[in-house]
Amino acid sequence: MAVSLKKIAEELSITRNELLRQSIISLLKEHLRICNTERLVLCSKFGVSSLEEMDDLIVKGKVEEDDILEDFQRVDFLISKAKKIKSILKGME
Repeated sequence: MAVSLKKIAEELSITRNELLRQSIISLLKEHLRICNTERLVLCSKFGVSSLEEMDDLIVKGKVEEDDILEDFQRVDFLISKAKKIKSILKGME
């Protein structure tokens, strides 16, 4: 059952543009939550909570670089993605 944006906006007593804006904000916040959750899960595999702590494990020789590299790169990517999402949200709110 397809419902038009106009109908939804009318039901919520907001404009179509406001509906779109709020929807995009919600979507971005959900993506931010997913990034943060995945980052925390990856960090917790090594008993740390940040990229810096992951790097410290490598520097101190507590973990082999080959054993952590893929997760380290993924955490770095997720941090970058989260920063971009936060920047977009800041401009929208």
